[in-house]
Amino acid sequence: MEMTKNYIFHSTCYDKELLRKQVICLNDNKIDYQIVNKESKTQARAPLSGYYEKELHVCENDFEKADFLLKDLIEKFT
Repeated sequence: MEMTKNYIFHSTCYDKELLRKQVICLNDNKIDYQIVNKESKTQARAPLSGYYEKELHVCENDFEKADFLLKDLIEKFT
């Protein structure tokens, strides 16, 4: 029987390019993560009403390693 994994919120990303770099970094280091989509759909009458927002959740077993890698990446990007 497999235990359910606990994921901890790490950060919110509003930039597609930053998220792409974060995903590559996590995959290269074999870190277990989930991406939660929080963006809203654009409305036909108001095309600028939508926004891009993704939350990054990291497995609690990999959180310290991911935090170290991602903080450095986020600082370089901003």
